[in-house]
Amino acid sequence: MNPLRHDFIASCVGQQQQQQQAQDHGQDQVQKGGGGLRYLDVGCGGGIFAESLARTIHTPGTNTNACSLLAIDPSPVMIELALSHARKDPTLHQHLRTGAFEYRNTSLEDLTASASTAGKFDVVTLFEVLEHVDPHHSSPRASVQRCLDLVAPGGWLVGSTIARTLPAYVVNQVIAEAPWPIGVVPRGTHEWSKFVNPEELRGWVEGEGGGGEWRCVGAMYAPGMGWRMVPGAESWGNYFWGIRRGGKQD
Repeated sequence: MNPLRHDFIASCVGQQQQQQQAQDHGQDQVQKGGGGLRYLDVGCGGGIFAESLARTIHTPGTNTNACSLLAIDPSPVMIELALSHARKDPTLHQHLRTGAFEYRNTSLEDLTASASTAGKFDVVTLFEVLEHVDPHHSSPRASVQRCLDLVAPGGWLVGSTIARTLPAYVVNQVIAEAPWPIGVVPRGTHEWSKFVNPEELRGWVEGEGGGGEWRCVGAMYAPGMGWRMVPGAESWGNYFWGIRRGGKQD
């Protein structure tokens, strides 16, 4: 699904916005080592998306225009696995050494507790996280609020999740968690009651100060073709979403 993630991010930030952000950052660009967007990947796990984005750092012509990436996860095991894998790639290893790319074992709650991170990132990504939030420790809505606090004015909070519908239950729980060779994930990976409908999510982000442009598009897996964006499918299955935080960057 990584190519779709990159494409959706690009559809949100857009080349014109990237150029405007680079101008608005002004002197801060010198500190960041050149123009580009500052990314935060929340719930990075083993680094599947983070690695793909980190390879584009300071690479001309990429549609995500990244200049830095911080990837966080509360699991020390996942962070160690991600680091071990990234160090085998010369490009990623170099970005880790320079600090342009960083894996950090921390929770979203702890990161937002630091005043130094407020409004720091141009793009915050939250891929396949909301449907796994533990209700004993947080909530999807609270997670969205914390992420928005980390987005710079004019920046984007981008994610993907699953709509709470009957088709989604059949595909993501009944089929995906079926015994081998049909199933592809362990039983118990998903819980239908934790799925979030697009209209709920939009209400949360707009109610919590998103205040800007909203984007949403469905995603479907086609055997032999992989994942594809399908406008309109967001109302019953997997979907990408994005909200641009209101205001203008300093």
